[in-house]
Amino acid sequence: MSYELWDIETRNIVETFDTEADALQATRELIALNALAYPGALALVFEDDEGETTLIARGTGLASRARLVK
Repeated sequence: MSYELWDIETRNIVETFDTEADALQATRELIALNALAYPGALALVFEDDEGETTLIARGTGLASRARLVK
């Protein structure tokens, strides 16, 4: 089980996390460092123990969610 942060423009995984909170913190940090590129280019996905994935949020929706959770 993991949370995966993806760059949806390059289709590359940025990093995996044990918790959604850690993934959202990394999202906030990446957006702060790359404000012109990342708000619309990231997606957060949850992968369960069976390998099934669920999209949590992407693009500006993910950026908004990351700002709300501290």
